[in-house]
Amino acid sequence: MREPKPFSPIPFFFSILFLSFGFAVFSYFRPFPTTETEWEFLANVKSVTEEGGLVSQKEPLAMWLVVLFKKVFGLNYIPAFLTLAGFIYSLFLHLFMLLLRREEWKRNHYLIVYLSAFLPFSYGFPTSYFGETLCLVFLLLVFLTFRFEKITDLFVFPILTAFAFFSSFIMFYLGFTFFVLFSGIRGSRKAAQRTSVFYKKRNIPFLFLIGYMFFFILSLVLFSYTNFFGDSSFSFLLSSWYEQILYIILPVLLLGLGHILLKTEKELNTYTASIFVLGLIIVSMYFIFKDLTNTEVEPWENRTTKLTKAFGFAQILKSDPIYLPKEFSNALYFQTGTKTSFMKPNDEKVSDKSFFYVSGLWNQDLQLIQKSYLFKKNNRLAGIVSLGDDVVLVQKTVLDRMRSDKALNFIVKKIDENWDLFPTNRPYDDYIKSLQAMFGYQSFF
Repeated sequence: MREPKPFSPIPFFFSILFLSFGFAVFSYFRPFPTTETEWEFLANVKSVTEEGGLVSQKEPLAMWLVVLFKKVFGLNYIPAFLTLAGFIYSLFLHLFMLLLRREEWKRNHYLIVYLSAFLPFSYGFPTSYFGETLCLVFLLLVFLTFRFEKITDLFVFPILTAFAFFSSFIMFYLGFTFFVLFSGIRGSRKAAQRTSVFYKKRNIPFLFLIGYMFFFILSLVLFSYTNFFGDSSFSFLLSSWYEQILYIILPVLLLGLGHILLKTEKELNTYTASIFVLGLIIVSMYFIFKDLTNTEVEPWENRTTKLTKAFGFAQILKSDPIYLPKEFSNALYFQTGTKTSFMKPNDEKVSDKSFFYVSGLWNQDLQLIQKSYLFKKNNRLAGIVSLGDDVVLVQKTVLDRMRSDKALNFIVKKIDENWDLFPTNRPYDDYIKSLQAMFGYQSFF
């Protein structure tokens, strides 16, 4: 039986670059950004570049990498982000397939990787979860290099592990657990097969696996008890992991299934199969673009314009604290450079000049407020700024006066409900601030 040819790194490297370029070009011509996490990442990159700090709770390593890439190649924010996100995602998919197949790759192995990059339900993963994608790349490198056969492995393993940890703590917490489970089970099986004539050896990998699982369960209990991540922590972690796994599970399953079929079914290595996979890639790209262009996006641009006009008419002063939803706050900063808050202060008293974002107040509600008491200034209702549709900014002084009028109780209730949606500071936020300070960045949240 003929032995398989060894793996060739040169076509592998060029394939990574080719997919990176194709992904970045395709992404540049589709609507972007479209999600809260994409706005947040761009706002942080801008903040790091122009002010030396971050405007939200994000690990700084991924930001630093995009800023460095932007400076080296002289790109604007969005092209730099999309290009690097495409490269990181391409690297992740290629490394995962490499983990499955260490022998020579045939033509359809590469095409399966390309198809997995353009799946409609998973396409947005590298831009919506850039830090998490970067973390997965470092964890895959740990999987591929974990041998401890050379002295250099003692340096490579902790360095890659540290990079993964600083890329995304939440993804690292899950991904490293999978690594320990996989390595521990494989190592314990090998150790169990070794026998000694003189004494019974301890199964060190199995003991390490049991010790780590005890640590993992204990840490989950502590995170929940201290509410480290907020929202009782355990449910927050499960929700975060569910969203991230939902994005990435299809490409991973496709790569695994494609590897098995290409290994067992010779007919799938033909040119006919290649043409079929190319057709699937084109169809998939079409549905991605069609879905993105038809998706209803939050009208931040219109609301940003109205808020900017309010500054121009002195309805709101630049010094007035403004509380906005996180996505709107990041979109406003990225588009105009205006800093606002998306978190409730824990101990500090909210200033009387503060403006609160409220949705669900229509024109008839504003007219009722106007009739109830005199708050007119230059024929405008002072302290209330309409941002279009049912969205307004309400100043705290107006809210305090409204509380004394029973006819406005239902409006006050709407405002309080919107305010309750704003998050408060968590221990995790303090950890992120310390991490950002370690990288030399300020925290503007």
